Amino acid sequence: MAYYNLEEQRNAILEIQRILRALDYLDSDLARTRLTGNYDTETRDAVRAFQKKYDLPVTGVVDHTTWQVLQAVDKAQKEATQLARAIYILPKNEDYTIYPGLKDNVIYVIQHLLNTISQEYDEINDIPFNGVYDSATENGIKEFQRINLIEPSGVIDTITFNRLAGEYERINSINQ
Repeated sequence: MAYYNLEEQRNAILEIQRILRALDYLDSDLARTRLTGNYDTETRDAVRAFQKKYDLPVTGVVDHTTWQVLQAVDKAQKEATQLARAIYILPKNEDYTIYPGLKDNVIYVIQHLLNTISQEYDEINDIPFNGVYDSATENGIKEFQRINLIEPSGVIDTITFNRLAGEYERINSINQ
């Protein structure tokens, strides 16, 4: 690789060392390297171990192919060890509410949450899984609101939804 100055070269070496070090924690076949910013013997040995493991020419030099594979393996390891991403199904509008009568995909999620929560609370009945904010869903929401000391309006606002999600996560983590 070509560098414009020594700082750029040092940063590139540090990045190589950082990736090799992170991969070494997950794979004992790779050699340990310290973050020095110098392309020393330890780094060269770690690169050789990486190249050998991934069937690359074992030169100890990070050429274009080695760099591409190094980045791809690093990305794959990060993805494999991350927690699942959270998704937000409600608009980020603070005053967003869900009213009875709505037919929407978000209602399927709410019904799933309520049905999971109903396993822990006798006061909440199982709800038909139909994607419609019908009277059964409204009654389940009202009961959930009563249990959680929220005005039992049957309207799902941010507070009610966050409590639903929190209770679902608590119950789901116990059952795993």
